[in-house]
Amino acid sequence: MNDPELDGRELTDRELLEVQTRRNLDGMDLERNGRPDLAAALYQQNLAEGFEGDFPYGRLVAWYERTGRLDEAERVLNRAIDVFKTSKRRTPADRRATLQAFRGRLRLVQRAAREAEKTARRGRKRLPLHIASPPAP
Repeated sequence: MNDPELDGRELTDRELLEVQTRRNLDGMDLERNGRPDLAAALYQQNLAEGFEGDFPYGRLVAWYERTGRLDEAERVLNRAIDVFKTSKRRTPADRRATLQAFRGRLRLVQRAAREAEKTARRGRKRLPLHIASPPAP
């Protein structure tokens, strides 16, 4: 990642971690101020860079679940699993526990998505014709 304040040079691992942590803190402030959409954009940047902390993943999953975007929640959880599988910053025991938590949450999101799809299908089947079709002009 390049930062214009650093004269176009690549960030060190430490500098990148500081930038990512700042994004998480800024995202928390944005959420507190009613702007989860802007917070999500910051968290997404950290995901794209493979941030090895669970905070932005959890926040995004929660937001996507609240807004009914279960496909996005699933995408974020899959990204988290990919990142944490290769994490060098966590102990093996911590990495296993984190992966177990993300995999469990992924199963719940997938189950919720299947249930939502079933409900939607049942709802479409039951609609009376006069409700399913708009009235003729």
